[in-house]
Amino acid sequence: MACITVGILRGVKDEATFAEYRTVAADALAKHGGTIVIPPSPPTVLDGDDAPAAVVVLEFPDKESAEAWRNDPELASVHAMRNSGVDMDILAVES
Repeated sequence: MACITVGILRGVKDEATFAEYRTVAADALAKHGGTIVIPPSPPTVLDGDDAPAAVVVLEFPDKESAEAWRNDPELASVHAMRNSGVDMDILAVES
């Protein structure tokens, strides 16, 4: 069952670090079968008052692949780079 992963970007902490992260993110995702469906994009609020700075949508073959991407020790520096560059929550749901 496919797994959709949604990144809720609350704010940028370090633009240079986030720019560097974006150069390696796709390869890190691909290692576990992940793809970028929608790159970081500002959302349009349809209901509610709180909008994040951007939303990114990823897809993995299954939840296990998404968890393997997040927990891969070889990608720890990539995740640390993202976390240094932005304030982001990442949520996964099976489709």
